Amino acid sequence: MAFSIAFEKKPLSYPYDDRTTPAASGLLTLGSARVGFLASLYQWKVEDYEGQWKQAITVLLNEKKKAALITTYGSPDIASHLEWWPMYVVGDIVYFQNHLLFYEQLPTQFSIENAFSFLRDRISVNEEGRPISEWEVRLAEVEEFGRSL
Repeated sequence: MAFSIAFEKKPLSYPYDDRTTPAASGLLTLGSARVGFLASLYQWKVEDYEGQWKQAITVLLNEKKKAALITTYGSPDIASHLEWWPMYVVGDIVYFQNHLLFYEQLPTQFSIENAFSFLRDRISVNEEGRPISEWEVRLAEVEEFGRSL
């Protein structure tokens, strides 16, 4: 499958040697690219991430706008940012970008219930005119994965 996101069947890890903050290893498949990530389990459980991914894919496929897959979450009370993968539909392609969303840079208080309202529109070059890293996946591949959820 050219698109998927899932946790790997590996033991939990403890980044920074902090036994109170476990993390789960995950894998995001974007075409031929395989991108690993570590999801903090300090506030969210594995099931919380999986539920958010399902919601994001449903929003993306039903509304055909934009949504994002959160791969590391900590609320503004305990973290400075979250890591997510915004997804943008353009024609029959879904573009994925990896972003850190810094809470202090937001115009209003972050809320997980309306997280997608903080997604910016897709840009493909930065302020200096350099291309922003992004991955392309056919919309049909994302739809196929969505049917498996």
